[in-house]
Amino acid sequence: MPVISAPATVLVTGANGYIGLWTVLQLLSRGYHVRGTVRSASKVDALESLVARKQPQAKDRFQGFVVEDISADGAFDEALTGADGAIHTASPVSPDSDEPEAYSGPAVQGTVSILESALRSPSVKRVVIVSSMAATASAFVAPARTYTEEDWNEQAITIVEEQGKDALSMLKYDASKVLAERAAWDFYEKNKSEAKYDLTMINPSWVFGPLADDTLPSPASLPATPSHLYNMLFARPAPKERFPECTNFVHVWDVAEMLIRALEVPEAGNERIISNAFVSTWAQWLHANQTLNLVPALDKVDPEEAARPCPPHVYFANDKSKRIFGIEYRGVPETLADIVNDFRARGWLKHLDA
Repeated sequence: MPVISAPATVLVTGANGYIGLWTVLQLLSRGYHVRGTVRSASKVDALESLVARKQPQAKDRFQGFVVEDISADGAFDEALTGADGAIHTASPVSPDSDEPEAYSGPAVQGTVSILESALRSPSVKRVVIVSSMAATASAFVAPARTYTEEDWNEQAITIVEEQGKDALSMLKYDASKVLAERAAWDFYEKNKSEAKYDLTMINPSWVFGPLADDTLPSPASLPATPSHLYNMLFARPAPKERFPECTNFVHVWDVAEMLIRALEVPEAGNERIISNAFVSTWAQWLHANQTLNLVPALDKVDPEEAARPCPPHVYFANDKSKRIFGIEYRGVPETLADIVNDFRARGWLKHLDA
């Protein structure tokens, strides 16, 4: 199967996003030429300025592209011309309707769009798409067991079909991830004889970790999952209840690493691969904090409580990712330390450090 290595040219869609930006910076640090798509010219300027600050030695190897609508026909044609590979992290904007189609329509077309453009760009050897653990199971409602790459979230599809716009928004989102990923595999199978590239799907769990964007003004500007962690641990007043009880999570740097290795490792071609470190309780996060003495003002927990494993719960198996990529996932202590160092440097923990 075709593989890619530096100094090849890689397109990263959603390049100013939480995962996308770390992926851009890691690619540049490895000597790749990188193109990044964002939704407006002003965002191109901001992104190129950020890259120049973060990696001044690599700024000439980065170029921004405007893609206003990722679901438009030919959306990525220009950005992919002459590229060797693509990492697709872009996702549609929040829907403006309660109808399930408002979630699934843009998700499906936005995912298929990158494959259509790659089909028209014969230099592309591999396309890596960021899907989600939600495409395998809905962690909040699925039966408690271990889920693998062989699983598909039929439950979300069924519930949304039955309840329509009255279904929980979370389940509409989950169903859209299933439909988008299936549409990508269907498109690829249908066009495999013509395509010069192969396809890899990476399915992360909840993504935690520091942020690459140094322009975010406050915790209110955090992406969804970092915002949830901030609210569960650092917001004041402290939450009366921390939820969900157990959380599958992965460090954002490990996700970016896997996305790049997915371009470079032959065995990753035409594979669906879960990206998940561990399943954790909030007591384990609080215990890691007090063990490392990161933020003394946070709640204290009994070591026995922190050592107590999750009750029967959904778990997303990471065996395949370890086998293909040889990855050693960062755990709760390492992830929390990186988050605290980042948030403290931004001044977001002053209310706890006083």
